[in-house]
Amino acid sequence: MDKKRREKTSLKTEIQDPKKIDTLSAVTEVITSKEQCGIVSKKFQFLKQFGIGSLQTHQFEGLSIFIFDVLLKKNLRLEGELYKDFLEMSFLIEGEQIIKINGIPKDLIYESQECYFLYLTNIKGSIVYHKRKRLKEVKIRMSMDFIKRHKLNEDYNILENYSLLKLQDHFLKPLCTKTQDILSEILSDQRKGLLKRLFLESKTLELVALKLQNTQTSSQTAHKLPIDNLLKKLYQVQHIISSDLSKQHAIHQLSRQVGLNDFVLKREFKILFGKTIFEYAIELRMNKAKQLLLHSKNPIYEISELVGYKNSTHFTAAFKKIEGITPKKYRNTSENEKV
Repeated sequence: MDKKRREKTSLKTEIQDPKKIDTLSAVTEVITSKEQCGIVSKKFQFLKQFGIGSLQTHQFEGLSIFIFDVLLKKNLRLEGELYKDFLEMSFLIEGEQIIKINGIPKDLIYESQECYFLYLTNIKGSIVYHKRKRLKEVKIRMSMDFIKRHKLNEDYNILENYSLLKLQDHFLKPLCTKTQDILSEILSDQRKGLLKRLFLESKTLELVALKLQNTQTSSQTAHKLPIDNLLKKLYQVQHIISSDLSKQHAIHQLSRQVGLNDFVLKREFKILFGKTIFEYAIELRMNKAKQLLLHSKNPIYEISELVGYKNSTHFTAAFKKIEGITPKKYRNTSENEKV
């Protein structure tokens, strides 16, 4: 039995007798509730006997956003039935869940750094939450009114292509770097009232657009893609590179960090992203450098450090090789065009 299967088997065995609950209100209590400019925002605190943490909700005009951040003390099984039709996106930043849906024969193991995008209708089932592990999840539900208002079904036939009945148990995907960046913005946002509404709606639409774009790209290379745990590790490498462009990452360091063989990492990364790790990092660095040259007054030697070049001469040479002009000329040309 491989490691992945052993982990899933042990997880099922350990939580074979979770406490059954019908709604989250049975394990939480409201501590704040506000309505401003049409957005209703609430914060729930988990009861001490069940866990330490909170659930935040924001609801307005067909959009419901749930943000979980809790360390559970007990295994919990949430059972229920949803009668309304809606689109749902979930992003599991940390944690483990076992999802059981009537009509799908096997349990779904939903793990950290995974997500899904589904059209749900008349769903009945349960979700088991695992104790002693932090649950950090962002869940977004879009009603039919929201879908129609933004014409989400017109070009991509979302209601059919992302139907649970069609996807069955093949809907869990790894979190990509861009998705993680958007989630970080949502989790750290402090806006209120109208600004909060506009922000959350725009970020929801951005996540939908990103999901559709990623699905379209994936379908073009589906026969080449690695699967399951390997795929998650490749996205982890992507995130490591993009999260701090001031650092240079050697292949062997990245391989050790995610637990992959050097050769496998290089080969599968190129298959998935269409470029080598070096090419991918260079593209990110040059794009960041161009943004800084256009929209900041930072001297070129500072920009070179921010994008991973300790020597500004090396940065200038690399920039010229790709863009055809030096960073200084690029900045000056752009400024002259504005005038």
